[in-house]
Amino acid sequence: MRAIDVANYLVERWERCYPATIHKLNRLVYLVQAEAIATTGEPLFEDRIEAWQCGPVVPAVIHAFGEWGDMAITELIEHVEVKPDAARLIDSVAEKYGSLSAFDLVSLVRRPGGAWTRVYAPGREAEIASDAIRASADASADASRPELFSVTLDAVARNMPRALKMLETS
Repeated sequence: MRAIDVANYLVERWERCYPATIHKLNRLVYLVQAEAIATTGEPLFEDRIEAWQCGPVVPAVIHAFGEWGDMAITELIEHVEVKPDAARLIDSVAEKYGSLSAFDLVSLVRRPGGAWTRVYAPGREAEIASDAIRASADASADASRPELFSVTLDAVARNMPRALKMLETS
């Protein structure tokens, strides 16, 4: 299986429920790989994953869907047949993380103990190998989920209802 197959499956199966920009789609593909390594001990795809400033990136996915920019991706590159075990794994990740924003997913995959944190070096696009993912907190991503941006905003709105309105008008 290729990373682009995972991305196409996510777009085809989950686009209506969880619209994704290239940034969100890339993080979801990375989390599928982390989940595969955590549950089976083996990667689902062999494509290179790199540690860019914005977090883990699968260059093959960027090249395939990059033209969408910051718009929600609504069309797949090609229809793919995904084996049932792989489909269950991808669906599980989509159900767990699909509702999160790209911002939240970046926070999740860049947290302390994650593979990105271990290999990232400014100005260098280092590979995030399967062994780095296996040895990281990404193999159990929701075990130490960071405070999500959307959760923080909800708490502010609940506890200080006028605060967001004040920011909006200032």
